[in-house]
Amino acid sequence: MNLNLADKLLLLALDDEKGTFNADSLTFNYGIAGAIIYELIKDNSIEISNKKIKVSNARNHTDAALDYCLSKIRESKKERSIKRWIDYFGNRGSRIRKIILEKLIKKGILAEKESTFLWIFPNNKYPSKNIKPENRFKSRLKDIVILFHEPEVDEVMLISLVDSCNLNKEVYGKRISKDQKKRIKEVINSEKFANDTHNVLREIHETIVASIVVLMAASTITSAS
Repeated sequence: MNLNLADKLLLLALDDEKGTFNADSLTFNYGIAGAIIYELIKDNSIEISNKKIKVSNARNHTDAALDYCLSKIRESKKERSIKRWIDYFGNRGSRIRKIILEKLIKKGILAEKESTFLWIFPNNKYPSKNIKPENRFKSRLKDIVILFHEPEVDEVMLISLVDSCNLNKEVYGKRISKDQKKRIKEVINSEKFANDTHNVLREIHETIVASIVVLMAASTITSAS
């Protein structure tokens, strides 16, 4: 089944039975934003020039989330950096997440169960309906981390996003995520990021991590006050 990086990250963040998100919404929204930027760069819809993102191909996608984000970049009055766009889409994470959820429901991968919080506020759940696609790529990630299988660039990026969003325990299990912490970092810093073609992937990863650090620091200060 044709799933992009944002689709996969969202599935990994969902509890398969409860249909609720395991990831912190702040960090996860930035992870999704990074995955979207990555996909748009990969299919040559956008490119990096003088450290700014610009549209290189404005064609419509068959993917609503990619179209939504590309339209925002296209409509912008000025070119912005990767960091600015990740911040922008990260702050609109709930909207993007909803678009991806609707796609996965239509594909028959997720179900939607209506629910409310305090009998008033919508709080729908999205349990798995077809677990096979997620199991396949989750198994592949475990093979890379545990059995040292050679990763593809997309897989390095997914491992990076999982790590950035603090989802290692959900993906690999508590014991493995602890025992293989060094290995996970080795994959993220592998030769897949070592040439000019993939420098942008490293920039996406570092931007997400930096943004998450700022968010968490701000959250801590707010809580303390």
